[in-house]
Amino acid sequence: MPLFFRKRKPSEEARKRLEYQMCLAKEAGADDILDISKCELSEIPFGAFATCKVLQKKVLIVHTNHLTSLLPKSCSLLSLATIKVLDLHDNQLTALPDDLGQLTALQVLNVERNQLMQLPRSIGNLTQLQTLNVKDNKLKELPDTLGELRSLRTLNISGNEIQRLPQMLAHIRTLEMLSLDASAMVYPPREVCGAGTAAILQFLCKESGLEYYPPSQYLLPVLEQDGTENSRDSPDGPTDRFSREELEWQNRFSDYEKRKEQKMLEKLEFERRLELGQREHAQLLQQSSSQKDEILQTVKEEQSRLEQGLSEHQRHLDAERQRLQEQLKQTEQNISSRIQKLLQDNRRQKKSSEILKSLENERIRMEQLMSITQEETENLRRRDVASAMQQMLTESCKNRLIQMAYESQRQNLVQQACSSMAEMDERFQQILSWQQMDQNKAISQILQESAMQKAAFEALQVKKDLMHRQIRGQIKLIETELLQLTQLELKRKSLDTESLQEMISEQRWALSSLLQQLLKEKQQREEELREILEEGMERQLVALLEELSAEHYLPIFAHHRLSLDLLSQMSPGDLAKVGVSEAGLQHEILRRVQELLDAARIQPELKPPMGEVTPTAPQEPPESVRPSAPPAELEVQASECVVCLEREAQMIFLNCGHVCCCQQCCQPLRTCPLCRQDIAQRLRIYHSS
Repeated sequence: MPLFFRKRKPSEEARKRLEYQMCLAKEAGADDILDISKCELSEIPFGAFATCKVLQKKVLIVHTNHLTSLLPKSCSLLSLATIKVLDLHDNQLTALPDDLGQLTALQVLNVERNQLMQLPRSIGNLTQLQTLNVKDNKLKELPDTLGELRSLRTLNISGNEIQRLPQMLAHIRTLEMLSLDASAMVYPPREVCGAGTAAILQFLCKESGLEYYPPSQYLLPVLEQDGTENSRDSPDGPTDRFSREELEWQNRFSDYEKRKEQKMLEKLEFERRLELGQREHAQLLQQSSSQKDEILQTVKEEQSRLEQGLSEHQRHLDAERQRLQEQLKQTEQNISSRIQKLLQDNRRQKKSSEILKSLENERIRMEQLMSITQEETENLRRRDVASAMQQMLTESCKNRLIQMAYESQRQNLVQQACSSMAEMDERFQQILSWQQMDQNKAISQILQESAMQKAAFEALQVKKDLMHRQIRGQIKLIETELLQLTQLELKRKSLDTESLQEMISEQRWALSSLLQQLLKEKQQREEELREILEEGMERQLVALLEELSAEHYLPIFAHHRLSLDLLSQMSPGDLAKVGVSEAGLQHEILRRVQELLDAARIQPELKPPMGEVTPTAPQEPPESVRPSAPPAELEVQASECVVCLEREAQMIFLNCGHVCCCQQCCQPLRTCPLCRQDIAQRLRIYHSS
């Protein structure tokens, strides 16, 4: 479709003109004219059809628009049944409706300067049509149904591609004016067409075998009927009709002269009323023009006011954007400094961990030395034990001082380590109080309680290992930083500021690498703790407690050095004294121990070797990588999932380090929705309330 055929939006002035004309047509006392010309319409509005139908309009003027079709969807031509004048010139019509013949009251049809390719055959049903103007279109032929227009007086077909006229035009006896391009005509010949309308009609009548009569003999009877009765000739023309009325013609001719004079007077009166209506219409147009100027002035003032408000709002938005960019830059600087500080703390923590590990190795070596002592070297063993304990106390004090200095720098870890340090301080204070007592008494008391202290120290190491807590604290901090970096990156993308994107990516990669390293160190530390806690418990006893879901009693059994043989000699009351409080569990343990011993007597090879050891503490399944939420004082803002946009982001993607998805949406993902990198590992973040 050409560009000028496309629908275009009317201008504000055209829209206001249409509203004004529609309101004017509905006012009380309005005339029978609906003028919606020059409104830049691409189709006639539905309201115009409704107005013509309800108010019985007789003149519809729609010229100088952009119409490509006369009828929009859901509209019917029957709404224009009362229209007598239809002006559609200067539009873009390519065809007229096939049911155009339903406009039986139509007297004037002007479709000049359009894009019509053909006329519908139903045009022959317009028996009251007097003027038909199809000038400057793209017509190549005329339908033969034009010969049925018994009231047609003026026909203009110039400016088209028509070369032949249909012979049926000879039946239009009222045609007074026929305009065409004589030089382009083939039938009738151009010399006949150049001689005028009468010569053309005479030629067509001769070709059709009809007798030619001047239009003046048919015009008056047509005007007298006024559309109440159609004047229809037989297909053979008026010759047969006049032969039947030849006797009455002389009498009617005198009446015709009288009626002609009367019609002339009526015509003059009609012209006077028409001139008066035109003057009123001119006044109305002038009033409409003044109102239009006032409306345009009001619109201009309103537009200037809106432009001022818009410019002010734009300045406010620019200032707000600048302020937000400054805040964003400051936040990025703060995050960068915090990351640098975190890396420094990590390096210091590594150094501290190496010191603690060397102390732990020294303690293990001392314990091994203590375990190989014999009864005949008891005095030497006592001195060694005393010196080792004194050295351990000294090193523990030094370690506590180092830990206190470190925790003074990391105030956000004080609350997590406070309880464990309090317990360690109490034990250290107790040991120091023992040191002030008599040396021989302290040594004997230490030797008596050394096994109990060792088991308690190992259980405390499992639950409250300082190095393990420090690693988990660092994991929490890294998770917080990754979440803030992801939020900052999403916020930057929404603001279209990507100047520091590369620096954030480097920081996120550094944090991701550090997080993976800390996870490995955490797992390695847990394995070391499990190796430290291995004691001389029988594997069958450990399996028995795990089968009975009593793994939490493993530290108690390890502390009291309980074995299958010793349990076979105990009663439920003895187990209650040891710490097993459930009565049913007491009887079940003793019963299963007896069954194992009986089976071992029958099959001695099932009895476990004495040298086999098993961990005293229950081997808890490796803790899934579920870092806790960051500390409350960091005040991390919640981030929504970029997939569902409803739930909170809870998962960290490694190796990229983005925190952008909830737990439900991350399951089917194989690549990160932000950077499109492959997901090697998923970590869950738990936010504290």
